[in-house]
Amino acid sequence: CYSLVAYQTAYLKAHYPAEYMAAVLSRNVNDLTKITQFMDESKKIGIPVLSPDINESQLNFFVNTAGAIRFGLCAVKGIGEAAVESIIEERNANGPFTDAFDLVKRINLRTVNKRCIDAMVMSGAFDSFENSHRAQYFFQEHSEDSSFIEKIIKHGNNVQGQADSAQHSLFGEEEEVQISDPKLPVCEPWTKLQQLKLEREVTGIYLSGHPLDDFRIEMNNFCNVKIQRINEDLKSLKGRELSFAGIITSMAHKTTKTGKPFGSFVLEDYTDTLQLAVFSEDYLKFKHFLEEGFFLHIKAKVQNRYSSDILEIKIQSISLLQSILEKNFRGVTIQMHLEEINEKVTENILKLAKVHSGKSFLKLNVYDNIENLNLTMSSKKYAVNSNFAKSLDSAGFRLKIE
Repeated sequence: CYSLVAYQTAYLKAHYPAEYMAAVLSRNVNDLTKITQFMDESKKIGIPVLSPDINESQLNFFVNTAGAIRFGLCAVKGIGEAAVESIIEERNANGPFTDAFDLVKRINLRTVNKRCIDAMVMSGAFDSFENSHRAQYFFQEHSEDSSFIEKIIKHGNNVQGQADSAQHSLFGEEEEVQISDPKLPVCEPWTKLQQLKLEREVTGIYLSGHPLDDFRIEMNNFCNVKIQRINEDLKSLKGRELSFAGIITSMAHKTTKTGKPFGSFVLEDYTDTLQLAVFSEDYLKFKHFLEEGFFLHIKAKVQNRYSSDILEIKIQSISLLQSILEKNFRGVTIQMHLEEINEKVTENILKLAKVHSGKSFLKLNVYDNIENLNLTMSSKKYAVNSNFAKSLDSAGFRLKIE
C-alpha cells in the first residue's frame, strides 16, 4: 500500500508538477516551515508562486491558466473561510471587481470585515487594481483620522443601505441620489522593506521578494556559509572563519545577572534564522549595529565556550552589508558563453563601463565547453567601480567579484 502511494505521488509530481505542488501547499497551509520549503521547491522547478489576487485567488492554492500557482486566500491570516467563499460567490455571479470601491459596494461587509480587507491589502491581493498602491489604504492624514479602508467600508455600507432602502420603499419610485466614491489619498508608497514585512505579517512569508534581493552580489561573493548550514552542522564548522550575512528581524539590549550589558539579535538570510549575542567589550564595539531592519555582514569563528564542550559562535567583526562591496571591490570578471556574445551585448557592457568609471579592473571570461574554449581577457581601456557590478547583476550577467 505504501509503495502504491509513493508511486502515485511520484507520478503526479512528474506529470502534473504544478497541480501537485498546489495541492501540497494547500494541505500544509498551517505549517509555515513546509509552506516555505514547498514554495522554494516550486520556484526551483520553474513554477512561480504568485501573491494573492482578489480577482483570481480561490480558497486554496491552485494552478491558473498561465500555469502558475496562485496563493490561496485562506492562507492569509485574518481571512476566514466564510469571507473567502463570500468573495468568490460574488465574483462568480457578477464578474471581477474593478476597484476597491466596486468591491465594498458588492460584498457582504459583515462577513468580509475590516480585518479581512486589511489582510488582503497587506498580502498584495489588491495589487491588480490600477491607480492605487498598498500604502494608500492605510493612510491617515492625522493620527485620529479614519484610515482609507475604514472610509471605503463606510462608503460601501452607505451604498448598500441606499440600495436596500430603494428596493423596500413602498412604491420604489424615489429617485436614487448618487453617492460619490471617496478620493484616493495621495501618499508615498511603502518602501520595499515595509511591504515585505507586512506581507510576512499576514502570510508568514515574503511573497513579492526578499529583503536581501538587493544584496545578491554581496551574498554570493563575500559569504562562505549560509545560516541553515550553521544551524544544522555547527560541529563541522569548528575552528573555521565564517562569513555570513542577513537582516536583523528582532533584537534586544539586556543585562546579565551580574549587571553587565549585552545584546542579542536574530539574523535571517534566505535559508534560516540564527540567534546571536555579543557581550562585554564586543557589545560596546558592535551595539550600534543592533537595530531591527539593519543588513549585516558578520565574520565569526566557531569555538568551544570557555573550557566546556559546548560550541559557540564568536563574532569577530560586524559591517553594514551595504558597505561590503565597495570596501572589498578590486574588480569584476564577466562570465559569458561564446554564443551569448554579440554587438548589442558588448555595447551595453561598454556603455555601463563608461557610466560607472572607476579604478578597479574589468575582465571578460569567454567559454565554450564543446569548442574547449576558456579565455579570460583584461580591458586596458576601461576601469570600473562597484556600481558597475551592481548594474550588470541587475541586467542578469554572470559575474565573479574579486
